[in-house]
Amino acid sequence: MRHATALMLATAMCLAIASCKDEVSSVVSRSTNPETVPTMNSRDVQTVISDNGHTRYRITTKLWSMYEEAKEPHWVFPQGIIAEEMDSAYKVMTTIKCDSAYYDERKQLWDLNGNVRISSNGGSEVVLTDQLYWDQVQHKLYSDAFIHVEKQGRVIEGYGYESNEQFSTYTLRKVEAIFPIDESKMPHPGGK
Repeated sequence: MRHATALMLATAMCLAIASCKDEVSSVVSRSTNPETVPTMNSRDVQTVISDNGHTRYRITTKLWSMYEEAKEPHWVFPQGIIAEEMDSAYKVMTTIKCDSAYYDERKQLWDLNGNVRISSNGGSEVVLTDQLYWDQVQHKLYSDAFIHVEKQGRVIEGYGYESNEQFSTYTLRKVEAIFPIDESKMPHPGGK
C-alpha cells in the first residue's frame, strides 16, 4: 500500500512538473494587403458619435469595414447606412439614408451612393439623389448628379447641388424644373 501511495505521489509530481514547462507557441506570419483587407469588419452596428461631449449622430448599418492600415485610411459601408443627426435633447433633426457609403478619414469626406435620401425638419425638407458628398471640414454637401429637392412648399430638380450642413442655404447649378407641392394631396404624418 505504501508502495502504491508513493507511486501515485510520484506520478502526481511528474504531471505537475510537466504542466509547469514553458509553452511553445508558433505564430504563422501571413502578409495581407491593407488596401484590400479590412482591419476590422463589424456587422449589425448601431453606434453614436459625440462632438464636444454631446451625442450628435447615431449610425446604423449592416456592415462597417474599416481600412485603418491603408495608405488612405477609410471606412466602407457596402450595405448602406442610416445616419441621424440629433439635437441636445436627442431629437432627430436630420436623417440620411443611402445604399452604400465611403468615408475618407483624413479628408473627413463622406461619399454617399445609391438612393440617397436626406430628410430634415420632420420630413418637410427632402433631398433625393444618387450621389452626394459631405465635406465635414468645409461643412458642406455637394453633388454633380441629378437632384430632387422638396423645400418650402415646392419641388426643385436639376443637376449640381451645394448646401451648408443645416440645409438652410443651397444652390442648384442647372435647374430643370420648379413646381409647387400640392400639400392637400400629401399624406399627413400619423395618418391624420
